[in-house]
Formats: sequence, C-alpha cells, structure tokens
Amino acid sequence: MKYTLIFLALITLHLSSFSQNKKKRALPPPPPPAAQIVDLFPDTLSLQEYSSPKLFEWKMNADITLKPGTVFKELIKLTYGVSEVNGFYSQEPLTLKKSKAGRAAMEAKVPKMITSINYYDTTIANGIITLKERGRLVMALKIIYAKSREVTGLKDINSGAVYQAVASDEMPVAVPVTN
Repeated sequence: MKYTLIFLALITLHLSSFSQNKKKRALPPPPPPAAQIVDLFPDTLSLQEYSSPKLFEWKMNADITLKPGTVFKELIKLTYGVSEVNGFYSQEPLTLKKSKAGRAAMEAKVPKMITSINYYDTTIANGIITLKERGRLVMALKIIYAKSREVTGLKDINSGAVYQAVASDEMPVAVPVTN
C-alpha cells in the first residue's frame, strides 16, 4: 500500500506538470513604414496671431575699425505678418573692441548712430525662415535648436552670421484689420 501511494503521488505530479502551459508573449507589431512616421518635434518657432514677437540679435565682436555706414549690429524682430530688421551703423568711422567670455561687454559709444528699419514678409518652412520683400528673397535664416528643442538662435545661410535669441518684453502682435 505504501508503494501504491508513492506511485499515485508521482503520477499526479507528472500529470500536473503537463497541464501547466506557459503563456507565450505576443510579438510586437512591426515598425510602421517611413512614410507614416510622424515627427514628434515640429518647429517650436512659429509665428501666430496674438503671439509675442521673437527677437534675435547679431553684434560684431572683433578688434576692428569700421568704415562709415558699415552695419555693426542687427536686430531681427519676428512677428506675425510683417517682420522687422533693424540695422545699426555709424556715420563716422567706428572702432570696436572684442568682448571676452566671462567679462562684461563694454558698450562702445557710437557718434551719430543711425538705425535703418526694413519690413519683410516672413515664412517658416523646414527649419528655414525666409524674409521676402515684394516676392524677392532678401534673407534666409536657419533655425538653431538646443537639445531641449528650444530655439537658441538663427544662422544667416549666406553670410554665416549667428543671431542670438534676446528676451522680449513687447506685447503680443496682431495683424491690423482693414475694413
């Protein structure tokens, strides 16, 4: 009888091991074709109605004496509708000193400084900002992003000048309504 109980226990254990089926993991779905992949990070720089203007500034940083009428600083104000580019130049020769990292930039006193203001139609497509005047391309700027997808600056495609982002305290801009 003793052997019969041991035999029945072994058969019961053996049969119960067959009844334990392991669940199979489902295969992951195949990756979508390249045409269906959506860019999760669209351009973070957009010009929308009632949005604050975005300012970008370029300054010449060199030990140099400039001829009269040479632009030494530009400020780009991107707004919805028409964007503004301000160019600063002097009517007299101007000597600039290079500012070094970590030191406060010395402000150069500019005698007879003049600001030229130009207005351009602006479009943003594929990370490129185009400034046009009456359909003619005036300036093309590539958007520079940080790793966090924030816009840190613009780079002029033709001249290579880099415009750094500047904080703006201006109010949101809307396109004027004409009746």
